[in-house]
Amino acid sequence: MRLKDQVALVTGASRGLGLAIARALSGEGAAIGCVARAGAELDAAVASLRASGAQALAAPADVTREAEVESAVRATVEQWGRLDIVVLNAGTWAGAPVHETSEAQWDLLLDLNLKGAFLALKHALPWLIAQRRGTIVGIGSLGGLVGQPGSSAYAASKWGLRGLLESVALEVKPHRLRVSIVYPHQMNSAGRAIDPDSAERDRVVEPADVAAMVAFICTAPEHVAIGNVTVWPLAAGVADSMQGDR
Repeated sequence: MRLKDQVALVTGASRGLGLAIARALSGEGAAIGCVARAGAELDAAVASLRASGAQALAAPADVTREAEVESAVRATVEQWGRLDIVVLNAGTWAGAPVHETSEAQWDLLLDLNLKGAFLALKHALPWLIAQRRGTIVGIGSLGGLVGQPGSSAYAASKWGLRGLLESVALEVKPHRLRVSIVYPHQMNSAGRAIDPDSAERDRVVEPADVAAMVAFICTAPEHVAIGNVTVWPLAAGVADSMQGDR
């Protein structure tokens, strides 16, 4: 229980990777403020965490709306009196060639993937700075490292996230805060059943695999900062990934 008495705020925590991260951090003893849009999905996620023995709070917010994000951060701090970890996971993917990308699709990706991270940071950082300790983890993508056809708007949002967090890392370093980015590749986001003995097993990582890396970053000794980490399946490897194989 290396995160006992610590509090984590996880955006996009109602399902998928966000819920897997909430489970991994709570498994290390952290209390979890689960940020996602209000509704049955968020309620079910929090209920499942509590059923496993975790301390979990539903902190409903649309991360693109500042007042809602501020309220979610405040509710988490008021519940437990502190904030130690912020995981910027909320995001989505949509693809199209740039000349076929609608303004609405562009706005969706930039608002959710980038603005949402900015707003969460803006309202969480004062608490971490006052504490003079804490860990921030952003969830990037291969699209934040290399260009990929049909993903120009998505790539713009993820490259923007990289620039945001690498700049923030320098801003908060004097306050003893750590910032990392995890870049998953070929993740089984839909939760398909995969035969562990099949060749496909080596070509796909699970949300729990990525969540384990996030937990590893958050449980590192306080004098250790872990930089940007790429998580890909064994069969992909560096060369395959950097060629944009998805």
